[in-house]
Amino acid sequence: MSNLRTGLISTLWLACALFAGAAHADSGALKRKADAVIDQAIAEDRIVGAVVLVAQDGRLVYERAAGLADKESRKPMQVDTLFRLSSVSKPIATVAALALVDRKKLSLDDPVTKWLPDFKPKLADGTTPTITVRQLLTHTAGLSYRFMEKPDGPYHKAQISDGFDDVKIDLAEEMRRLASVPLLNAPGSE
Repeated sequence: MSNLRTGLISTLWLACALFAGAAHADSGALKRKADAVIDQAIAEDRIVGAVVLVAQDGRLVYERAAGLADKESRKPMQVDTLFRLSSVSKPIATVAALALVDRKKLSLDDPVTKWLPDFKPKLADGTTPTITVRQLLTHTAGLSYRFMEKPDGPYHKAQISDGFDDVKIDLAEEMRRLASVPLLNAPGSE
């Protein structure tokens, strides 16, 4: 999964670089470059499929659905295919946080308890460390995911949702459960 994710991210960065340089290029050159990036990513199994739309000056200049929407059933990708955007929230939240930092409304070194006063997960030794915004954004807060542990792990026992399950709880309950589980390591250490 991480190789697929890494491949997708590198493909997106390469595509962005190609598109940025083609801002005033003719649509034929853009199409050739974009098609080559997409086709190579699919051929190298870095992605299974993609939908790419490029707009310039508010006008759609490139549109393509390529590869598969469902690998197992061999269902082809369509321009209107729906995607689960589970990991896209991280860069969006990070950009929003950095915009607030730029406006001096937020500091990366602020403790998370400034906004979530009850979110105080403990270390295995029972101490309660301070978790900062920076540590959350850089994934160094000591938190983990349910899907990364064994079925008898603490996230499973606390029934913490990882977004890939059918657990129906509100955000307040999710935060309460998450704070009840010991951190994997001291914030900022890994």
